[in-house]
Amino acid sequence: MKDKIWFTYKARIHAYHRLEWMDTHSQFLLVWYAVLGVALAVVVIRYPNLLGSDTDIFSAILSIALLGVSLSVTNRNFRGRAMNMRNNYLALQHLYNVINSRGSVMDTDITKYDELLNEVDNHNDMDDKIFRVKNSSLLISRSPKWTEYIHVYAAFFVKYIMLAFAYLAPFIVGLFLYE
Repeated sequence: MKDKIWFTYKARIHAYHRLEWMDTHSQFLLVWYAVLGVALAVVVIRYPNLLGSDTDIFSAILSIALLGVSLSVTNRNFRGRAMNMRNNYLALQHLYNVINSRGSVMDTDITKYDELLNEVDNHNDMDDKIFRVKNSSLLISRSPKWTEYIHVYAAFFVKYIMLAFAYLAPFIVGLFLYE
């Protein structure tokens, strides 16, 4: 039971960091797209065909995309979920420390663990895998398999490629529209 609490606690720490990362980048992307939209609107006043004859359409698409992303980010509530996850992992850490200092697990500890599991959204499998891969040299149980290493590193690669694309997408589209 103590291992179960410890692994859940560590996976939820990673889930907190993942949600914080998503909140930060979603906010940066909103600001980035807003700045690009405003810059495009100002430049198009002087050069109405900057991106070809469809500059007005590209500008409208950028505005609609910004609206869609802002609605999506607001509804996902990354910041609120991250704070709930943080409070939960701190409570799990406290439970783990109580059990560790006492040296045994009581029925009330199991009940408390179940309550803590139900307080917030569960961390995803990748949170657990990432924690175990990053800390594999410290683990004495549940060491990651080689397939989990591949899965984690592939997910990191895809995540950062998608992030780069999200930041560069307006320029990529602009290059294709530029006449």
